[in-house]
Formats: sequence, structure tokens, C-alpha cells
Amino acid sequence: MVIHQQNIYLSVSPAFINVLHSELLHWPDYSASRSVILNFRDDDYSNESGGFHPVEVRLIKRNEEWFFDYLTDFSYMGHPYPELEKEFDISWSQGYVWHYVMGDMKIDDGEELFELWQRNFIRYWKAKIYTVITSWE
Repeated sequence: MVIHQQNIYLSVSPAFINVLHSELLHWPDYSASRSVILNFRDDDYSNESGGFHPVEVRLIKRNEEWFFDYLTDFSYMGHPYPELEKEFDISWSQGYVWHYVMGDMKIDDGEELFELWQRNFIRYWKAKIYTVITSWE
């Protein structure tokens, strides 16, 4: 499966693509699907003890080709009653990169953050931090 980008083009590392492929291999017959959401969760993550942020990646199929739709990194925010909110969000479909501190980012700045994010995410995945739930639509 090749995963394309549209509207914005960021450096997606081959290692990150390999992570997605590895998770999707558990589901060999996805030909009839229009989209897939991969949820990466640290079962121990909480607002009290911290942990590794939940991540959601959605891919969509157009004309028999797969494209990135969005990637969202969540974290607990707020006081005194923290809630799980978006911390870092990339939307290829809508054409933006967003961070909770910086707001909408220039693509060049977003690319630097995304490269760092990918390196960390891949390390956590290799360390088997995440439980992965895959939903096909």
C-alpha cells in the first residue's frame, strides 16, 4: 500500500510508513474499505500519571489509492478538570498543521515539528508502548 499526500506535503519518514503498514498487515482484506483509522493508545496514560499521548491516524481511499487524511496527537489539558484534547494536528484534507501553543503553523515550521514527532512516535511504537485499534469504514 502506497500512502499519498495532498494539499500539504510533509516529509513522511519511511519508518513511519512502515509502522502504519505493519499495523495494517493484521487486516489483509481492506480492498472494499473507503477509510481506516488507526488509534495508538498507551493503556496506562492518564491525567494523573502521564504517559504516552494517544495518537489517531486516518487514511482515506480515492480512486483506489490511499491518502493521509489526518494525524492527531492528544493530551490531557485544563485545570482543575483535565480533558483529553488535541495537542498536535495535521490535516492533509484541510491543508493545515496546528499545535495547541502555536495555533496554525507555517508548513515549514510544522514540518520540523512533524519530523521530531515521527522520531519519538516510532521509538515508542518499537518499545511496544501502544495498543493499536484499527477501524475500517
